[in-house]
Amino acid sequence: MTGVLGLATLAVAVAAATFMLIIREIHLRALDTRVSNAVLGIPDRSDSKDLVGWLSSVGTRYTRFYAQENLHELRMILQSAGFNHYRMLPIWLGFKMVSTFVFPIAAFTLSQILGRPFSDVMIFTLLGVAIGIMGPRLILWFLKRRFDAAIRLGTPDTIDLLVVCSEAGMGLESALERVAEEMRETNPAVTHVLRGLLDDLRILPNRADAFEKLAATSEGLRRFGTMVSQSLQYGTPLSQALRSIAVDLRRERITKLEERAHKLGAKLTVPMVLFLLPAMFVILGGSPFLHLIRTFSDLGK
Repeated sequence: MTGVLGLATLAVAVAAATFMLIIREIHLRALDTRVSNAVLGIPDRSDSKDLVGWLSSVGTRYTRFYAQENLHELRMILQSAGFNHYRMLPIWLGFKMVSTFVFPIAAFTLSQILGRPFSDVMIFTLLGVAIGIMGPRLILWFLKRRFDAAIRLGTPDTIDLLVVCSEAGMGLESALERVAEEMRETNPAVTHVLRGLLDDLRILPNRADAFEKLAATSEGLRRFGTMVSQSLQYGTPLSQALRSIAVDLRRERITKLEERAHKLGAKLTVPMVLFLLPAMFVILGGSPFLHLIRTFSDLGK
């Protein structure tokens, strides 16, 4: 029973991952087609007939069932995961609505095909409901965590490059564009964030608003966005502010590494108790125990 549930859970997880990869591939191909048509001057006649467009239409229909606070929170989460929340919000809502119904139906159909009893069918169906509801949230949480980790890893190097560019006499926008180009291969997440910042600087009427929006993107960029916004507001030297941010971020990284190193001893206690101590007991106590058994057997004779 437990093995069947484990196999069903694994199958549903693999199906969800495959579905997400298919959606991403279809989205990229449709985007490439629209860009090519726009460059060649061909009018777009797709009318959102692909899967992504269909999910977007479904999510748009069900947006009215969500409160504005929940939509705003979901937009912030999508933005923190590296997505364009204006386009991705209806697609994500559509995916959530579809997964809520698809996974229970798939689990029910699979249990019927396998010929399981009614109790197992109900368990599979409830498991499909749970995965359909919690699966998109877990996927979004994983993407957000991975994006935030990439931003934290690349922020000190990005700020150092910005310091070099600012001291070389480059303006803010040209420095950001140069750094985004340099970080494209090593850290695509940082490049994506800097490209979005450049777009906001060119569109928004106030630069401080663009950096405040950047600060809300990721926890690793919160201090950078806040300090640059204050530097632009009060007229302090930008290179000095960036250098202080880089020093603070590297100090925080070293502190976290030291904290993880101090926790390593406590974390090694459980594996040592489970794997090392039984082997030591066998090695140290095995020979005397065998001699004791042999002595009692000789006494019995």
